Amino acid sequence: MYDLCSENFTHETDEKIIAKVWLIGRSYAAAIERRKNKEKSSDINDNFYTKTVVETFKKSTIDQYLSLLSKKSLDENEIPTILKTHRYLTDIIYDITKLEKRSFSSKYLHFHLPELFFLYDTRAVTAIRQFKLKLPKQMKELTDNEFIDKEYGKFFCKCYLLQQEIYKKTKTLISPRQLDNLLIGIANDRLQNK
Repeated sequence: MYDLCSENFTHETDEKIIAKVWLIGRSYAAAIERRKNKEKSSDINDNFYTKTVVETFKKSTIDQYLSLLSKKSLDENEIPTILKTHRYLTDIIYDITKLEKRSFSSKYLHFHLPELFFLYDTRAVTAIRQFKLKLPKQMKELTDNEFIDKEYGKFFCKCYLLQQEIYKKTKTLISPRQLDNLLIGIANDRLQNK
């Protein structure tokens, strides 16, 4: 997925858009057409990708967001822009699905910019709660901003704080992917010990 997104970073052609959205969504159980209620998904068909998804991504300004962030590194000053980018993608997907697809958005953005976006899903959220991480005042204020998805914002900030705590203790800066592996391992251990 990393190669797919780095070699096809922009959203100019139908094929690039369909390949990235479909493969990332399906590979990570976060397909944008995925719904809990199967009756509501009856209107999803091939046209959803070839027309609706393609048109939405082409009309969007997602490439401007990605281009801006491609020159950045993960530090506290960049968190607002990172979170606004996630919210923007989540919003344009909501417009076509009427669903909050924060998990898909985090994964989609992660594969485009792997050092900037933490991967969000229910297992990772459950695992991060095992760490007693208290958001500082500026991060709490940030996650209350109307241009940020509050749920992903809190998760992201906790991941960032945990990443920084690990760095302080080990002098090793783990990547968002490595942190995701750690969180998934914790979540799996909890399931096995139940």
